[in-house]
Amino acid sequence: MEKNTGRKIKVLCSDNSREYTSDPFLQLCRDEGIERYFTVRETPQQSGVAKRMNMTLLEKVCCMLFNAGLSKSFWAKALAYTFHPINSLPSSAIRGKTLLEVWSRKVAQDYDSLRIFGCPAYYHVKKDKLGPRVRKSVLMGFQKYVKSYKICNPKDKKIILSRDVIFDENSMVKSTDSQQAESEKTNMISQKV
Repeated sequence: MEKNTGRKIKVLCSDNSREYTSDPFLQLCRDEGIERYFTVRETPQQSGVAKRMNMTLLEKVCCMLFNAGLSKSFWAKALAYTFHPINSLPSSAIRGKTLLEVWSRKVAQDYDSLRIFGCPAYYHVKKDKLGPRVRKSVLMGFQKYVKSYKICNPKDKKIILSRDVIFDENSMVKSTDSQQAESEKTNMISQKV
């Protein structure tokens, strides 16, 4: 972090777990001039901001998996994707700026890259002249340091990197609307009975 930003870490607060209180880690902090603060074990109220963010991330992951119709086995991909909009979108807590803007001091953003996680994605295939030209997959996120999308075929769970992708986000919005309409019909029927 210090090499990326030129800013020095002055204080590090963590829980009282062994990985944070081990002699080698404490010695590293002392050598670097980092002050250490610890919370008491089994007291989540002392780290309320971190616990709240963990719950927020969990709720976002659950919603994204449900909306995309993907199994729990994709939770890590959904969690990694969750950080992209959190870091890219303005926050009222930091006066309408983005986290990336505050961190790097550069005005952000490329909002065109924001897509719905798990939306159908069609990528170009160049293998066979007589075979299909595109294959259907779902969006899993972005490849770090490479201008490409991470897409996946949910059946074989193989990740493919591609820039040549067409997204069908409208199909997800329609399916959500039809699910809501179905839910409303069910509620009306149950109220009549």
